[in-house]
Amino acid sequence: MIERVIQLAVGHRLASSNAAYLPDGLHVALCGAGSQFLVDPKRSEPCVLVLAGKQLFVIGAGNKSTQIIESMNFGAGEVKAVFLTSLHSYQINGLGQLLNWNWILAKSDQPLPVIGPKGVAEVVAGLNQAYSLDSKYKLNTLNPNNLSQASYGGRSITIRFEKPDDIATISKTTDLEVLAFQVNAASDAPSLGYIFRYKGRSALITGDVDKSADIVRRAKNVDLLVHNALSPVLMQAYLDGAVKSGLTHVSDLFSLIMTQHTSPDEAAQTAAQASVKYLLLSGITPPLQIPGAEGIFMGQANQIYKGPIKIGADGDVISMPAHSDEFNTRNIITRF
Repeated sequence: MIERVIQLAVGHRLASSNAAYLPDGLHVALCGAGSQFLVDPKRSEPCVLVLAGKQLFVIGAGNKSTQIIESMNFGAGEVKAVFLTSLHSYQINGLGQLLNWNWILAKSDQPLPVIGPKGVAEVVAGLNQAYSLDSKYKLNTLNPNNLSQASYGGRSITIRFEKPDDIATISKTTDLEVLAFQVNAASDAPSLGYIFRYKGRSALITGDVDKSADIVRRAKNVDLLVHNALSPVLMQAYLDGAVKSGLTHVSDLFSLIMTQHTSPDEAAQTAAQASVKYLLLSGITPPLQIPGAEGIFMGQANQIYKGPIKIGADGDVISMPAHSDEFNTRNIITRF
């Protein structure tokens, strides 16, 4: 009996995808709503999934990206491209696995595009090399009709800007436009933001940045702003704990992290100034496991921005039906 249930469940999961069932529109889901350190059972390292019509894209590939994408009943083989907002470890810790699964499942004739800032070519080349022995084993043992060396790994695409203020068009069709822009071009580790526009709906994904006038300008009147958020109050408690424990190397890291992120209050200011319709907080730092932590985390954000704000968790999806003003929210994580 159990075996029969498993057979039916697995067959259904492998044969179906939410991409086929969600209504036509722009859907933004969190395949990783947390940060790069400490443990939060509800929030893994950063990963955002964008479904525009039937086209599936991933922004960032934190350490559990592939598992969460699959648990939301999307397939790693459905992903058409990966976008990186930066080359920090928490953006790429799960990239190798995502590339590997996409290669096995997609039945494509070319490697998966990985789009990002200068340096992305080195990252992708390194991952392709790291998985090369495993790929040879698979090619030698699996059905050659189902797997091809031509589609192995990732294909890097570096986004280049002539001027710091430039905006790059990644793709433009009748229904879908994908844009990229620089957030902190003068930094040693510049960050990119991405804008998706599909059939009258729009979303901007920031990556990890401090408060920026660039985001305000680029996010003007977008439907959905996905913004990183760090609580200075809660992070200070973590920092003080590290100092009292004599963990100066950890406290130094915590201090650095606090200078590179946006507080919920600041994200709310950005959303208000840009007249954003919905604010989704992601890259949640630090973990919010202690009762009452979410209230402290939010600070004054709800007073600053009068539109809807959501503290993201893995599996959350914001659906924006085409040519409408609707927002539908739910969590689509499944446990089988």
